[in-house]
Amino acid sequence: NGCQKVPSVSLSGIFSSAHQRRSFLLASGGLLLLCFLATLWIANRPEQSPSLVTFNNFLNSVVASGAFAILSTLYISFFVDPNEVQKAAVVLPQDISQNLERIVADSVDYQISVRTGRHFRAKTLPRLLEQAKKHRQPIRVDAILLDFRDEAICEQYARFRRSATFDGPLWSVEYVQSEVLATILAIARAKNEYPLLLNVQLYLSKRLSTFRIEGSSQELIVTREDPKDFAYRYHRSHRDYAAYAHELGLIRTEASIVDVPTNVAPTEVLQTMFGLGTIAATVITAAEQAVGGRSPYA
Repeated sequence: NGCQKVPSVSLSGIFSSAHQRRSFLLASGGLLLLCFLATLWIANRPEQSPSLVTFNNFLNSVVASGAFAILSTLYISFFVDPNEVQKAAVVLPQDISQNLERIVADSVDYQISVRTGRHFRAKTLPRLLEQAKKHRQPIRVDAILLDFRDEAICEQYARFRRSATFDGPLWSVEYVQSEVLATILAIARAKNEYPLLLNVQLYLSKRLSTFRIEGSSQELIVTREDPKDFAYRYHRSHRDYAAYAHELGLIRTEASIVDVPTNVAPTEVLQTMFGLGTIAATVITAAEQAVGGRSPYA
């Protein structure tokens, strides 16, 4: 069958497992203890041959070097390898959707800061509602979207998307506005249908960024505009989690809060929220058609 190369195991790999770490330290400590007891036994013998003295010196060197190695390993384990930390945080593009679904499955709250929220309305929001219905537990959602009312911001964002992303030809001011409104419509309809299960706070922000931050109070994922870009995940225990959670808080503080009405006919939601005549009829029509659109990560 031929020879197969046995994969090597790094010291960091051994010490990443509590069981392997415990087994390694117990075995090494036990061996050193036996060697130390042997040196004491030889040292107490009244007569020692040259070969026994040599063997005793060998055991002494084993005990000394072994003890130094274990103490050095324990000392080094207190330090953090930045390369390992970085690798642990990276999410491959094809794994982004899976990681978002995993976070949603374990969440009782969700917060998101994005521009248009296409993936959120297509995948995340329905899954959050499924979880709430399954566990019969209300879920809190803080959704921060781009302020579609500011045409200058929408134009700046559309210009960026046209020049830097895979679906550039789609993007115009009207397209940005309709996609934001489609997400608002999806949120409003979900809250209207499940008022006791969905506790949502909607914000419109004038802050423009190429990063999206979303997740729960336990884990956040930072993604970029293009689905082909890498993402980064930060569990609450990660040293960088607090920085991104704080950033979300700053964005939320600077944004305008928008009341999401209930008991309003679906065709009147946007007019009730933003007033009659403030949104072009063509944009509203495009938003209503986009509500059921696919996720860019699908």
